Amino acid sequence: QLLLQMTRDTEEAPFRSALASFKHRVLYGNTCNDFLVRYQTASISPTRVKSLQDAPPISEEYPHIVSDTHRHTFAWPPEGEEEDEEPFYASDDDKTRAMIEEMITNLQSLGWRRVGARFQRTVDGRKPLPFPLSVANAHNHLPVCRPMLDGQGADSVNHICGVMEEHAALLREEEDAVRREEEEQARMEAEALRVEAA
Repeated sequence: QLLLQMTRDTEEAPFRSALASFKHRVLYGNTCNDFLVRYQTASISPTRVKSLQDAPPISEEYPHIVSDTHRHTFAWPPEGEEEDEEPFYASDDDKTRAMIEEMITNLQSLGWRRVGARFQRTVDGRKPLPFPLSVANAHNHLPVCRPMLDGQGADSVNHICGVMEEHAALLREEEDAVRREEEEQARMEAEALRVEAA
């Protein structure tokens, strides 16, 4: 019940509005091998996204990042994406399913930039080893919780830093635009006063 309330707005507790006040909202989720936070939870999605299971990295710079929407998206999985499975809550009772569906709907309606990561043991850094040999501790690798053990996730941390830098640059651009507008307004007002005085 508490988690459901935290996706709603009430007069006493406007949780959803608080989230909506952020200009940038970004979700990072491991597409496999995360046994603490499954992809569906991390990406606010009822199912996994089948196309991400074998998707190549988005660039050589980020070998563990396999998707980045680069903008806020709402419904997830994307429209037209073949769903890999039933919703993760399909076997729950009716009341629980209704609560989860409301939480997902409320949160998806805000819009989120979604980034998918994949950590698995491979042969020559490309072909995954057979399960369970391919299993990696993805949950700790993504944020590099322990540098000595999770260092292969350094590129995902660099991606997170890059996203933050993007947002900071956008904020500076917006602030500069406001400042230029205020300066132009002040100049026009000063010009109007000068004309009146003449």
